[in-house]
Amino acid sequence: MSGKWSQIGVPHKGWTCVSVDDLGAPDAVCEMCETQEIRYVHHMEHPDYRDSLGVGCICAQHMENDYEAPRRRERTLRNAAQRRHRWLCRKWKISAKGNAYLNTDGMNIVVYCRTRTLWTARIEERATGRFETLKRRYTDEDTAKLAAFDAMIILKHERGWSSRGKQVALSSSACIIPRQR
Repeated sequence: MSGKWSQIGVPHKGWTCVSVDDLGAPDAVCEMCETQEIRYVHHMEHPDYRDSLGVGCICAQHMENDYEAPRRRERTLRNAAQRRHRWLCRKWKISAKGNAYLNTDGMNIVVYCRTRTLWTARIEERATGRFETLKRRYTDEDTAKLAAFDAMIILKHERGWSSRGKQVALSSSACIIPRQR
């Protein structure tokens, strides 16, 4: 055993994953074993340990004493990364107002030019009519589309919009503003 596994006072079991990040590449080292390079960082907390630890899948499995949940979280992020990579290649439809839109995952996503040079997006849950508008403005349509994808993932996983199954907190750079109907 290496790293914090061999340190006295560091709990080995009973940890909870509070979120998970996809770094895009193995750019971090697991803070528990302190040897494994990791791409997916599981942020773990324990009531008897003051610090949060960013760990890899194997250490998360041992710390949670759950050998499926960390794999499921990584699979969710891997799938989202693959979908995001293909997002711009999808066949976007054009609305009557000339805006690009998609109906997917129970949501209607519209990307439009807010000012002459700045783009944004609106995401509506089709079943309930709840909607949110991106807070940030983007200099081109493709960047706004990618931000809309990130916001859709947040809405699905953190807020339970049109979700099927367990929720997991995922990190993303998209900022959204709640709107009342």
